[in-house]
Parts: sequence; C-alpha cells; structure tokens
Amino acid sequence: MVSVKIAKNKKEGLKPGEIVYTLMREHDVILGFLKELEKINQGIKNNKEDFSKLNQIAQNLIEAELHYKREEEVLFPELEKRGIFGPPEIMKLEHKDLRKYKKELSGLVKNISEINFNNFKKELNLIAEPLIAALREHIFKENNILFPTALETIKEAE
Repeated sequence: MVSVKIAKNKKEGLKPGEIVYTLMREHDVILGFLKELEKINQGIKNNKEDFSKLNQIAQNLIEAELHYKREEEVLFPELEKRGIFGPPEIMKLEHKDLRKYKKELSGLVKNISEINFNNFKKELNLIAEPLIAALREHIFKENNILFPTALETIKEAE
C-alpha cells in the first residue's frame, strides 16, 4: 500500500521522543484499531457477532482524543507561529467530524442491548464505514503533508 510506504520512509529520520515521531507511532496504533473495526463490522454484517471486541475498539478510538489534543495544543500552534495556517485548520475541522463519528459509535455500542439486531447492523455500518474511510484519509494527510511540513519548518531544538 503506497500510503504506508510513504509514511514509513518519513519516519526513518525521526527519533523517539520527537513529537512527530510520537504522533506517527500513534497513527500506526489508530490504523490498527480501524482494521479491527472493519473486521468486526464485516463479521456483524455477516451475522457473526463479536460485540466484546467492538466495545473495546470504540473505547480505544474515543481515547485517541489525547492524540488530537497533542496535535491541537502542541504541533498546530507551532506551525501557526511560523505562518502555516491552512493544514492545521483543515485538520482541526476533520478532528471535529471524526469526534462526531466516534461518539456515535460509542453511543451505539453502549445501547447495543436496546436495539434490534438488524437495526444495529445497519447503524453500525452507517457509522463504521465513513469513520474508517475518513480517519484513514486524515492520517494519510497528516503523515504525508502536515508532518513533513512541520519537520521542514520547526527546527530540531524547538
């Protein structure tokens, strides 16, 4: 997959402890959650129920909020100080949309026992598929546009 190859090449020169290194590693973890969500959604669509993992994945995606906070409170202000406003603004807007999907997923999972199974399958699919696609695209943009821009403009000592 091209996006993974590009991102891996960008990670090569980074060191543990650097903010971009940390954010890219977190992206790897989040992509793993998405892969698991995609698998669970497919299983549920095919009547192979796997609700125990679904709850944990929903919780993991909600907890990824700390990742967004690091970007919004550390990386984005540094870029904006240097006159780079477009990419951080777009990422903030996407974070807002992604939060909405994650909350919908979490709410659906919490109310699983109160929903007819066929309705649950439909609702899960209506949330999971766009969430997976949007979050993968978002991570691609950050790994291949935002983070390289940050690496070029923010000096190592800063």
